[in-house]
Amino acid sequence: MVSKREKLYQAVERLKGLRCPVCGGDVERAGEAFACARGHSVNVHRKGCLNVLSVPIESCYDRGLFAARRQVFAAGCYAPVVEAVEALLPEGKHCLLDAGCGDGWYLNALLTRHPDWCGAGVDISRDAIIAATDQPCAAVWCTADLRRLPFRDGCFTAVLDVLTPASYAEFARVLTDGGLLVKVYPGREYLRELRAARGLPPYEEGQVDAYLRQKTTVMGEKRVTAAWPVTPELWRSFVWMTPLNQDLSAEEKEALAVKPADTVTIDLHVAACRWRA
Repeated sequence: MVSKREKLYQAVERLKGLRCPVCGGDVERAGEAFACARGHSVNVHRKGCLNVLSVPIESCYDRGLFAARRQVFAAGCYAPVVEAVEALLPEGKHCLLDAGCGDGWYLNALLTRHPDWCGAGVDISRDAIIAATDQPCAAVWCTADLRRLPFRDGCFTAVLDVLTPASYAEFARVLTDGGLLVKVYPGREYLRELRAARGLPPYEEGQVDAYLRQKTTVMGEKRVTAAWPVTPELWRSFVWMTPLNQDLSAEEKEALAVKPADTVTIDLHVAACRWRA
């Protein structure tokens, strides 16, 4: 069985895109680690991931959230999003960056469907990236700031940005000429039942969409909408997995969890965009 560290080495070799987070120089393997020509090193965690953050960044995404998210993903609720992304990507081999990848579920889904593709996943949460190393695919998993990506210019054919803040200038830098930003963002009815349980109004649409159309050319788009029947156990997983509830205490989350709805609505825009110079 290939170790997680060896999977990382193989993924870095396929990607051929690491750059030094200190000086921006090219990074190559140096024994068990990676280093640039100036001697700046990037160490490999025993779990098979990289960390290029100079200081830790606080994140509300913890192990409990990712454990709940695994249950939601396993139920298939977000599988149509992967299918929409796949349909919007041009035919041919791709090198993907999953920006704000969380536990890597989306990137793994795409890479396992397309073994000739390669990719990397980046998140500021160390817990998220360590969880991502459990995914079956070989990818470059990295704890990093989206505003300072540890990758060379023009090394990705597509950047996937799912329900996470974006760093558009950095995405444009690491995309190939003609590369696509695939942005996934909420529709009005997204998680309607959870928002109603908290007394919150529906999402206000428009701001993300307007910015995308101002800064990019939308090459294709799809909308994923479904009301998923949920068991009480799956409802609890939704309560715990969404950042919508990260301002709540554990006791407050459990109070929501014991009053399940019959369905949870997934309503997401998926847009493939080309950056305007």
